[in-house]
Amino acid sequence: MDAPTLSIFIWGIYVLLMGVLLLFIPGKTLTLFGHEKPKDHWVRVIGIIALSLGYFYLNAAQHEVYSFYWASIYARVAGFIAFSGLVIFKIAKPKIILFGLIDALGAIWTLVTLLNLE
Repeated sequence: MDAPTLSIFIWGIYVLLMGVLLLFIPGKTLTLFGHEKPKDHWVRVIGIIALSLGYFYLNAAQHEVYSFYWASIYARVAGFIAFSGLVIFKIAKPKIILFGLIDALGAIWTLVTLLNLE
């Protein structure tokens, strides 16, 4: 497994794990990251979506879909920008940037590994 594929595979495991945690123990998961316990079902819905996304990452790694690797970089950086925008416009508390930062760091890891292949 080359370095870009490994980064996508590890990211897929992370996303799957977050999906499982958000689906089955959302209160404990969110408080671990400094957020309030959810009062409705929407966090569990996000967990289900994360499980699907995790599967996509693992499948892309299994089949070495480099176009997916590149698309994931743009999407994860966009996620960081979006989380930051939520804070800038006072829609969310600054703690939410932690999720975006994790996305951005994962994207940078994948980008560096892809650039080192060339």
